[in-house]
Amino acid sequence: MKIAQKTALLLSLFVLVSSLTYAQESLSNKEILHLQASKISQDIILAKISASKCQFDLTAQGLIDLKAGKISDKVVRAMFLASPPMETMTNQDVIKLSESDISTALLKEKISKTPHQFTVDSESLIKLKAAKVNDGVVKEMIMNPTQGGTPILSAALKPSSTATSVPVATSSTTPTTSSVKSNVSTVSWEQVIVTNAFEEVKGLTRVGEISASASRAYGKEERLRKEAIEKLKKEAASKGATHVLLQSNSFAPTPFNTVSLGGVCYKK
Repeated sequence: MKIAQKTALLLSLFVLVSSLTYAQESLSNKEILHLQASKISQDIILAKISASKCQFDLTAQGLIDLKAGKISDKVVRAMFLASPPMETMTNQDVIKLSESDISTALLKEKISKTPHQFTVDSESLIKLKAAKVNDGVVKEMIMNPTQGGTPILSAALKPSSTATSVPVATSSTTPTTSSVKSNVSTVSWEQVIVTNAFEEVKGLTRVGEISASASRAYGKEERLRKEAIEKLKKEAASKGATHVLLQSNSFAPTPFNTVSLGGVCYKK
């Protein structure tokens, strides 16, 4: 009897350890591709991503492999949210993705979610044009040439060692306490304009990137989007911004429905 009890106890411990080990495993591109090849529904794949610890390869080559495996843009966007890319993206990555027929929407998503250092001098723009990179993508590169790093300048544009630096970064990215207070006191979040049209922010001062999300178990998409937009507006107002140029707008229909928004805020 005692032997049987010990055996049962050891078996229970084995099952527990095995389940914990499995739960700690990271979901990777390989599993997503395997699920897709096995014709598992998109909703189930999204639910699996939402409930798992994820470590995806979302480099340029990783995205190309996912496209070859017929992974939908919707699933890839969920992968971006679950496992943000860490590598630094360059012009060559943009060209490589464009030549591989990655959708413009997904390419913009990749830019917004990935640290990048783009070269946007005249010579580089000509090369992007020759590679047939979408104009909307090029415009995004021009408006946001660096994220999580230092902008890359062409040799012709690099300042000389004797040149006097202009304190542009100080005034735009590190405002004084008094200027922040002034902005916050004059901008109401209800008045912040959220738009998809670049023309509406053209000529305004770029403040920085912001994001917001709303999530609820089986929540309605419309209500979650309204909540996320309100959060986005409040974040913009706290920075003294009057406009938000929306760059990403995704909905992940899992048991915990999630609306995620991202954009660049501007002020008059």
